[in-house]
Amino acid sequence: MDVARQVFVLLSVLVASWGLKICEAAGKFSFEVHHVFSDAVKQNLGFADNLVPEVGSLEYFKVLAHRDQLIRGRGLASNNDEPPVTFMRGNRTLALDLLGALHYANVSVGTPATWFLVALDTGSDLFWLPCNCGTTCIHDLKDAGLSESRPLNLYSPNASFTSSAIRCSDERCFGSRQCSSPASICPYQIQYLSNNAVTRGTLFEDVLHLVTEDEELEPVEANITLGCGQNQTGSLQSRVAVNGLLGLGLKDYSVPSVLAKANITANSFSMCFPDTNSVGIIGRISFGDKGYTDQLETPLIPVEPNPTYAVNLTAVSVGRNDLDVQLLALFDTGTSFTHLLEPAYGLITKTFHDKVTDKRRPTDPEIPFEFCYDLSPNTTVIIFPRVVMTFGGGSQMRMDPLFTVVTKDNTIMYCLGILKSVDFKLNIIGRFRDDSLPVTSPPPPEIEAPPPIASTPPPLPPPAAAATRPRIDHRTSTRNAGTGGAANLSPLASQILLLLPLLAFL
Repeated sequence: MDVARQVFVLLSVLVASWGLKICEAAGKFSFEVHHVFSDAVKQNLGFADNLVPEVGSLEYFKVLAHRDQLIRGRGLASNNDEPPVTFMRGNRTLALDLLGALHYANVSVGTPATWFLVALDTGSDLFWLPCNCGTTCIHDLKDAGLSESRPLNLYSPNASFTSSAIRCSDERCFGSRQCSSPASICPYQIQYLSNNAVTRGTLFEDVLHLVTEDEELEPVEANITLGCGQNQTGSLQSRVAVNGLLGLGLKDYSVPSVLAKANITANSFSMCFPDTNSVGIIGRISFGDKGYTDQLETPLIPVEPNPTYAVNLTAVSVGRNDLDVQLLALFDTGTSFTHLLEPAYGLITKTFHDKVTDKRRPTDPEIPFEFCYDLSPNTTVIIFPRVVMTFGGGSQMRMDPLFTVVTKDNTIMYCLGILKSVDFKLNIIGRFRDDSLPVTSPPPPEIEAPPPIASTPPPLPPPAAAATRPRIDHRTSTRNAGTGGAANLSPLASQILLLLPLLAFL
């Protein structure tokens, strides 16, 4: 029961947050301890009984044993000579559709340490925080569209004892051509791929608070290059990275590069994403993590003048069709969907469309997805071709490119989450894919499945006879339509609820 395993991990993270009580009068902390499969926890999550195993059942003990194998197996199979490090408040990341469909983490910067909820982006390099930006900054998550109020911190160099300005004469000043004099504070400007998404400000050095990922949890303080983001435009001013962005790219001033240069970690990091079709949206990040002994690998391709995570895509299979697709693509966690240039886009999407039996919807100029389909009435399974990408060296990755939307008339449509690359002029492999299972041998080329649970827009209350969106069952190659327990938790409520692990101890 793979769904139960995913829920188990989710519950393990959240149970302490719900049990925490602050006894103000006594000045003490106390916990109510609940088993992860208890009725209290299931009720708080809104999960149906069929989504988690019954306590005492065979499946219950199988899930517990599987979790033990996962936790202990990670250490046994690791390539790490030294323990990796992660953020002081934990290695959890959270995929938030409400904030631009990016992964976010709680990081602590400066002295005294101040927390920030930052987006993680492998497609850029600079770590910047909103800073000295007055009314142009987002001060509360509610201002970014969330229904619950949660004040956000703004970075202030003057409030941090460990902050120091980076001058134009410093070799770390990558924007020195804009300097008025060598003694000036180094300015920066970063233009992102999204339309009009720009951050401008000045560079500082300050402390990023980390801990080792071992039993000791030793604190680690790293002096990093930090952007004081005084002016953000476009989506950065409203719904995306509203509390800062941590670039994970290859340039010298990115956090992974700075940690490696200071001999704090190995020159590597890992990000683990949740399955996009599961109710779990919690991942993790570790710096200095070299991965596992049995991992699949593909070489990075040098791209000048801006080094980035570029790889060779040598083949794509759609169902039983092996397509002659060879291209250079960028891996970018800051991009939600995969964007492909022609002719690869046309070849892959046409082959996919030819194998889908449901009726294709007319293209809508209001949405960028060209291949959307109406779910046939009384349909219990959807048959669609499996898409597998093969990279240099032979490593393969299975994509899970479908997502569903409940329309205004309460019908369900599903779309192929691959976009034609027009504005970007690049091939980009985005976050919306199946990262949970690298493919090591050819799977059955045709699979039957209900569409994945969509996170937006929220579904309308259906009439009694209306179809409900199914949950995902990865046990077999079929995904049967049904009323999974995840449907009981509204997308908005679930994302707000899952912010708790990142913000619980602030």
